[in-house]
Amino acid sequence: MVNAVATGKMAPQQGVQPAVLYKLILFAILMAVVPIGTYFGSLNYMWNGSTTYSAISAVVTANIVLVGYVVVAFEEEAAYNTTPAPPLLRKKEQ
Repeated sequence: MVNAVATGKMAPQQGVQPAVLYKLILFAILMAVVPIGTYFGSLNYMWNGSTTYSAISAVVTANIVLVGYVVVAFEEEAAYNTTPAPPLLRKKEQ
């Protein structure tokens, strides 16, 4: 197989966007902290020691964080795609 980088047919990189990296780090931290905090918080204050309900609460909050990340990613992609594209080069019609 031919490597796309070796043949020069790879699309040019547009550079690293710091906002994307910050959002990824933020949601990674949220994914670690929120479910664990929810588990222990609901274990002690909400469900009075029921580990099953506390685990379900933690799973629900983990899914909420995950869906939040997906929504933010799609909004970011939509905002990125609204920038006007450069005109395409056309072959001269004969």
